[in-house]
Amino acid sequence: MIIKPESFNNRSSIVYAMIDCNNFYASCERVFNPKLEGKPIVILSNNDGCVIARSEEAKDLGVPMGAPEFKYRKFFKENGVVVRSSNYPLYGDMSRRVMDVLRNLTHAVEVYSIDEAFAELSTHTYPDLDEYGKIIKQTLYQWTGLPVSVGIAPSKTLAKIANETAKRNLTYDGVLNLRNNPGTDQILKKMRLQKVWGIGHNLTLRLNRFDIHTAYDLKQKIDNKRWVRKHLNVTGLRTVLELNGLPCMKLSEALESRKGILTSRMFGKPLYDVMEIEEAVSTFISRAAEKLRAQNSLASNMQVTLIGDKFKSPKSKYKYEAYTSFKVPTAHTPTLIHAGKQITKSIYLPETKYKKAAIMLTGLVPNSEVQMDLFDPDLYTRQQYTLMECIDQINTRHGRNTAAFAATGLHRKNEGEASWKMNQNFLSKRYTTEWEDILVVKAK
Repeated sequence: MIIKPESFNNRSSIVYAMIDCNNFYASCERVFNPKLEGKPIVILSNNDGCVIARSEEAKDLGVPMGAPEFKYRKFFKENGVVVRSSNYPLYGDMSRRVMDVLRNLTHAVEVYSIDEAFAELSTHTYPDLDEYGKIIKQTLYQWTGLPVSVGIAPSKTLAKIANETAKRNLTYDGVLNLRNNPGTDQILKKMRLQKVWGIGHNLTLRLNRFDIHTAYDLKQKIDNKRWVRKHLNVTGLRTVLELNGLPCMKLSEALESRKGILTSRMFGKPLYDVMEIEEAVSTFISRAAEKLRAQNSLASNMQVTLIGDKFKSPKSKYKYEAYTSFKVPTAHTPTLIHAGKQITKSIYLPETKYKKAAIMLTGLVPNSEVQMDLFDPDLYTRQQYTLMECIDQINTRHGRNTAAFAATGLHRKNEGEASWKMNQNFLSKRYTTEWEDILVVKAK
């Protein structure tokens, strides 16, 4: 059993690990359906539009990112490609499990994306970093069923390069340690400049004019810091130092709060009826409010946008939007839904075909820093806060929409009956977030 390491004070002993789940979405599908192992898998975007993720087998078949499903439907069938609609509740829960395991294995964790994280390791605790990288990889696979790649290095930039190399080069078996590794420069010489963390396309073109084409070429500019600051500013200098194994970026364990929350969806089919549109907008508001409360924030403003068919009459207006402000910031879902429905009615035009709706919450402030108004009837009271907290806990424990608001379509048995629901014709079960989808093992 792996025990979480004790804290340490000697920062000079720190190294960084980048842990990245391999083909994350496809791997999540395989965890609960082993029959998919070895088969090409593609994951589709919202409304089953285009390919947003692929397994290695699908990549080998030449399926490109962004491939429209309807254009490749015949190709998928002929080549045995398994098609899945994006199952974000499943992917989000599996991501949480991976991060929880990492927190038990390392000193500190920075969640970088849904399938990537940086972690701090101490050479005092783990003198054999190669071996510990293998332990991280094996433990994550054993506890979650997900394959990962592990890159270890003195800096976060080098750790990302180590991870990318370990993932693409099978000789490393998914783990590469670049601390005191004599082969580091050879790896950097093969690493294209645009693959370096923080170096985008435009900056690559600019550096190419100075005969800088690889990560190794950029690393050599350590001897001319004045030139680096002139052409790449402080951020570029930080990258150069990191490529030389001099850490300039520490781990950030706390996720930065969002400045705005957007919930936007294409409708499963075009809508004309204002009541159906209000129902969709209310559902989007309810989900945005959950995210708002999750980061302990309140919203000062809300904008509702309805989008029609821009191709029907290219020169005509197809986007309609309006916003409202709250005297006192709030995270009370009924208050937000009431305001959202009023905005929707004000911008709705009869006989207009609507294909998409979006709501945006802005002016976000921490719920501990709100200036209250004694005479405001819409004050976000302690009673409202407690009610929202109770509803969130119920939905977290028993699944989304266990407790819902009537405005979101409570009269329907489930969201699947809503005409505005996204098309998800290839959706797998939500094995970890819905009681009825939990796998059952039957004894013989």
